[in-house]
Amino acid sequence: MTTELLTRQAITPELVLDGLDDVLGLHIGTANTLFVTRLERQLEAMKVTPKQVAILWLVKANPGVKQTDLSRFFKIERPTVHQFVRSLMRNGFLINEPSKLDRRAGGLWITGEGETVLSAARVIIAESEAALTACLSSHEKSELYRLIMKVYLSAAQKG
Repeated sequence: MTTELLTRQAITPELVLDGLDDVLGLHIGTANTLFVTRLERQLEAMKVTPKQVAILWLVKANPGVKQTDLSRFFKIERPTVHQFVRSLMRNGFLINEPSKLDRRAGGLWITGEGETVLSAARVIIAESEAALTACLSSHEKSELYRLIMKVYLSAAQKG
């Protein structure tokens, strides 16, 4: 299949797109919405969002991680991370304990219940991504990931 055949105009022939179909950010955003919306529906019963699962994932891999580190990783403001963390703590998935060296600084740890939710969520994420990318070959998936990371890393270096 050639890229000339892959346009939104084929899906909405009644709309004049006037070059909008050439805006890469529109397509990236729409693809992200497809991934996130599907995951939100599947994770809802576990009382977590995709972003909260990512936080659990990082906390499990980095016990004692600070919220400021999560903020830097996700490129979102600290108060937003704090809201996610508060929700995870209310649900019993995370705990925040003060540092032994600096009582003002706290670190995050995942609870047993949080690990159970994370484990189930990881399966859902893998299945969801496999379903949404089934139209891609293994090489195409690798190339898509490589290109997205190239854009991300280039933008991150520029500030």
